[in-house]
Amino acid sequence: MAKSSRTDESKVRDIYSRLIQINQEMFADREYDIAYHALAGSLHCAATLREINYLAQLEHLADDQLAWIDAHDPDYEHSTQSSAKRGLASIYKNLAKMAVARVAIIQNEAKHRHD
Repeated sequence: MAKSSRTDESKVRDIYSRLIQINQEMFADREYDIAYHALAGSLHCAATLREINYLAQLEHLADDQLAWIDAHDPDYEHSTQSSAKRGLASIYKNLAKMAVARVAIIQNEAKHRHD
């Protein structure tokens, strides 16, 4: 569950945008671990804000970035292929699933508030 935040909402939105920018810059430089962690940080911002659109964006970014990694750098430690060799899902795939799960939680909580 998202914790209530004492941080101003506009500040969290700004940090979300900055983390997405860091993700994009680091991914372009093939710094996939840094890019992933920026994306994970942005997931927490989106969850705090309860922003379904942000969460959907993160799901697509994680999936798109993993697809790019799989096509262009399959030996990267967290590619689908490398992760599968260790019996795991890629951290990027897990992040996409976390975004989907957070949307479901937000929608479920909203439904129960209206029941």
